[in-house]
Amino acid sequence: MSFLLLGLLSLTTLVLYGINFTFRFYSHFMLSMLVHGVSGGKVYFLLIYSTVVFGMLHFRTGKGNRWGPLARRLGMVALFLGMGASFGSYMHYITEYDLPVEAYHYHFKGIYNSVNYFPHIHTSKVFLYRVGSIFGLEKALGNMDDGRAFVNVIPAFYSYLTLLSFLLLFSLSLLIIPEIVHRWEGRNKVCISILSVFSFNSIIKCLSDGGPLAYDFLVGVGILSILAYAKSPVEIKAFLRRRWRVFLWVSVGILLLEFLIDPSLGIMTYTLDHGVLMLVFYCFIYLLAIRNGLKSPILRWSFLAALTLILSYAGATRYSVYVKPFLADLDEGTEIHYFDYGENRLPERLNGSRVIFDSGFLSIYRFSIAKKEKVLHLYKELGENPYRNRHIAIIRPKKSKAYGILAKIIFLEFERRDTVLRIPGIFDLKLKGEDLERESFQGEISFDPSYFPVLSHAEGGKITQLDENHKFVMYYFLNRFFNHSGIREYIFVPLGFYRFN
Repeated sequence: MSFLLLGLLSLTTLVLYGINFTFRFYSHFMLSMLVHGVSGGKVYFLLIYSTVVFGMLHFRTGKGNRWGPLARRLGMVALFLGMGASFGSYMHYITEYDLPVEAYHYHFKGIYNSVNYFPHIHTSKVFLYRVGSIFGLEKALGNMDDGRAFVNVIPAFYSYLTLLSFLLLFSLSLLIIPEIVHRWEGRNKVCISILSVFSFNSIIKCLSDGGPLAYDFLVGVGILSILAYAKSPVEIKAFLRRRWRVFLWVSVGILLLEFLIDPSLGIMTYTLDHGVLMLVFYCFIYLLAIRNGLKSPILRWSFLAALTLILSYAGATRYSVYVKPFLADLDEGTEIHYFDYGENRLPERLNGSRVIFDSGFLSIYRFSIAKKEKVLHLYKELGENPYRNRHIAIIRPKKSKAYGILAKIIFLEFERRDTVLRIPGIFDLKLKGEDLERESFQGEISFDPSYFPVLSHAEGGKITQLDENHKFVMYYFLNRFFNHSGIREYIFVPLGFYRFN
């Protein structure tokens, strides 16, 4: 019955997440912690996957199956192939364009974009677009990052290898998870099933979205390697007693590799911050499973209390980043700028607003807040996704300084060879050639604060989702400007943010 309830919980969450804006917003900040990203596609995959697995566990009451050991071996082969394809696609990408390993690489093609980062690879996502194209789903997948931005860059070989490994590992997980769960005692099965689902979800997801050095992949593989070779708390203790040195030195080796790649500690800090939190969450679930097996009540409750405090702090931190900024009130007189690129029908809220900038590719509408209003209400009225904003800029009454971005820009595809960049007066762009044969430039891009929002990344301090949204308003503006100018594909590598009077 417990598996059925978990399956119904996953299904109910899936339905509500898909149809209700309020539920989606307030649940997303926690669900995104489970899927390790703000993309709605990851949330949908977890909820669908968990619904299928828990439903299967409910209707399949037998203890294991004779295909379990073989499925584990084949799963290792599929995992090796998939991660090889992910890492291979990334190395092909950065070597092809001489990109810095430690940086984020934003790849724009037409109006679509994706971002690549060594501990969170996206070049392996191209298989989603290729499969969607076969079934005529390009339009349906257009609102998500399906890797189409990389389709001209990454050889098809990597995509089909990723597809093969994804299908194999997804199918094999439906054999492996029951084999793991049904070996445990009844009172432990529910928590072990949750651990198995979350771990397998991370591993399968990382085949196309993460790669071999993604923190969720590393932790997920570690958890499953323990559960696959133990069927009780006693066996887990024995397993860890024998293999703890392996886990220690593999972890040290990965962190050392990340340090050598990025001596600024950016990649290492990213891995430790998120990986340790994920491990704490998994340990909390495991302790719930074996709590009655701990002889000392003091030890049991001390562990649970410590892990609860850590997770509560993490939840409160995520709330302050992803939810709280949208519940803040906008004061009277706050100006709202809506960047319209002629893609969709204008929201009714813009009736009565005035156009403060108009060109061949963009119109900027301005209106003022008449009375206090929450940011979330504004987003809802303007039909904007709080996690994928491209159109809304909030201009506070306090006068802002001008902001800029230092970046490496590589132009890949032109509509015509005599492309001319006619810079509109609301921003400035200075390009200094690095490699003219490859159209590679160092760029200095500044934005007029009369039209663009405050770029908090240049202010220092804590960055919230609202700040990220404002950054992407600028990125998307650049994308549409370049696209209008005849540049159909380019790579944008931000190197720093700055402000000036």
